[in-house]
Amino acid sequence: MRSTSPRRRRRTLGASAAVLVGALALTSCAGGDDSGTTGTGSSTADGTASLVISLDSSVDLLDAQAWRTPAAMVATGSLVEQLIEQTYTTDGLVSTGTTEFEGALAESWETSEDGLTTTFHLRDGLAFADGTPLTAQDVVWSYQRSLLGPGYVKALLPFAGVADASAVTAPDDSTVVVTSSFASPLLAKLEAMQPLGVFSQATGEANATDDDPWAGDWFRENANSSGPYTVASYDPTQSLVLEPNEHYYDADKIKNGGVTIQFVSDPSQRALLLRSGEIDLAQGIPLDQVAQMEDEDGLTVVSEDSNRLEYLGFNTSEAPFDDPLVRQAVAKAVPYSALVDQVLYGYANPATGVVPASMDTHSDQAGDFTEDLDAARDLLDQAGMSDGFSSTLYYKQSNAVEAAAAVLVQANLKEIGVDIDLKPLTDADFTAQTNARSLPMYLNNFLGWGADPFYQMYYLAGSAAGTNFTSYANPELDALLQSGVATTDEAERAEISAEAQQVIYDDMPFIPVYNPNWTFVVRDGVSGLTRDNTEQLRLQYLTKS
Repeated sequence: MRSTSPRRRRRTLGASAAVLVGALALTSCAGGDDSGTTGTGSSTADGTASLVISLDSSVDLLDAQAWRTPAAMVATGSLVEQLIEQTYTTDGLVSTGTTEFEGALAESWETSEDGLTTTFHLRDGLAFADGTPLTAQDVVWSYQRSLLGPGYVKALLPFAGVADASAVTAPDDSTVVVTSSFASPLLAKLEAMQPLGVFSQATGEANATDDDPWAGDWFRENANSSGPYTVASYDPTQSLVLEPNEHYYDADKIKNGGVTIQFVSDPSQRALLLRSGEIDLAQGIPLDQVAQMEDEDGLTVVSEDSNRLEYLGFNTSEAPFDDPLVRQAVAKAVPYSALVDQVLYGYANPATGVVPASMDTHSDQAGDFTEDLDAARDLLDQAGMSDGFSSTLYYKQSNAVEAAAAVLVQANLKEIGVDIDLKPLTDADFTAQTNARSLPMYLNNFLGWGADPFYQMYYLAGSAAGTNFTSYANPELDALLQSGVATTDEAERAEISAEAQQVIYDDMPFIPVYNPNWTFVVRDGVSGLTRDNTEQLRLQYLTKS
């Protein structure tokens, strides 16, 4: 039976298919006892089932403050705990994070009347996985590491008003005080995210060196967990085996006996292993196969609306894309609906703007993203380019969806006299060239953590944002975004957001193309898929019957 909810595309089917092949061999380096955590039929001594899953990438490292693969983000979210956590609402197999928060490591907290000071009170008896006490000093060290350490997350807290390490203090072992320069709704969202999870200061200092004072090398492959799991074993080429952390503050929140993340580089092989029953949950299966799985016994397709964004970026500092009219013309030539139907098999939504319709303060007035080739030709005429032009569109060769999307974009641009060559790049080369702002046109993806509109707009279009790869800079927009993030009044935030969305639409430094869904396929009996405000899968809530 298929749900007709506009926010969910899901098919639930009948009895499980027979298992066709033997148990998957899990090879991993020595690092702990992985008994009870391998194979889809295993369970712990108390009968709690463990799971084997395969995601859309491998786990390349274990540091929650370092740049890492999407699968590593799922893993690291299980190895740190934050002061506070989102609450969740459940609909069927899926629980989704809300804008409300509850205590995690912090039992309680209060915010000053002016919104500038938050005081957290830690629970009694907190400990890391090695049994050593977790205190307020560890929280301070972790926040300082986020601001001063080697990771990419050092821009998060300053954007929400906490720019200096001295703004986070520990008056005693159970109290943490965070002082910000302005009140912002974004700060609580960040404090519930894994980059602000708690690391062991003692472990970090014991493994630090003069060249690596924050122990980045050690935390890449090791963890002294404050989160729901510990690392039983980890081989970056094979698998990560997680087992429940006996020192976790709330053992009842761990709903399974452990999770093994199996690294399967071939998406079609991942689909085969899921069909055979050797893995319980899979992500990153080719979407044509996902569509077929809608009609296969024993499998359930879960596909949720998402704030993830695929966009077409420009180098706005070089002709012809230094002209907003040219950029707007290309936007009118993008085949939005065809991309969703033909390339993504319906597992996406056509773009509705830089702030998508599913995010707070989305404005319908900023402008629409619809295919209109006549309007595209008119805009080229206004730009003095009625004869068209030629350029090159780049994309990641590892991304089959982007490759197929590029072909449709190329064909439509041909219709308005624009000749586009297509050029795939290795992931490393693509990253290097986007960082250098050297690509004239490119397809890329973005996820704004926290589902916050000002975070979303700043990191895509803010002048100083490291993830603004378009060379676009607009002081008017920068001022609007800074004003919006420092505003707590909901109506005022919505007004500022709408104005900023209009500026971005008019200037069109990039084109929102589609919002790919949050899509997984699971075996019958698997439930508890939980998505937080970073759109990561929270492993501790997965269950299997």
